[in-house]
Amino acid sequence: MHFVEAKGILSSNNGMNIYRGCTHGCIYCDSRSNCYGFTHEFEDIEVKANAPQLLEKALKSKRKKCMIGTAARFKPIAGTALSRQFQDCEYSVAIQTKSTRILRYIDILKSINAKAKAVVQMTMTTYDETLCKILEPNVSTTHERFEALMQFKKAGIPTVVWLTPILPFINDTKENINGILDYCM
Repeated sequence: MHFVEAKGILSSNNGMNIYRGCTHGCIYCDSRSNCYGFTHEFEDIEVKANAPQLLEKALKSKRKKCMIGTAARFKPIAGTALSRQFQDCEYSVAIQTKSTRILRYIDILKSINAKAKAVVQMTMTTYDETLCKILEPNVSTTHERFEALMQFKKAGIPTVVWLTPILPFINDTKENINGILDYCM
């Protein structure tokens, strides 16, 4: 992991990306593509060290309240940004992740949800736990993700399941898709 000073934090559509790179190791990931202009190893996470300050400045300059979306690789610095900037304002937040580490921030997300809206989104790729560890070796299993979503649901925080990616001849079976849909019922 290495740190950089960034110029900005929010995209024009209110997406927030605190990192560049990833250690999830998903075999289907296209983010390693040269089109993203990485100048470092993809697994060497580049952290925007000044993210909390950039976010505070960006939120102050917003003319009206909106929902801020985080990148899929939610990590502890994102939790720091949440606790610092979102708890005291009325912005909504949507977090998409594959990690149950987001449970560390359930109290912060409950607080945000009480004032505005917090949404936790989990990607679920396969119902088959063995296949899950092959496709996504360094993240929580599908069952662990489901259990995390149930905790957020119990806390009154809206949840979303992303059934993606569907990989031909790998996880596109009826059993796999029905298994994930059964989790969602």
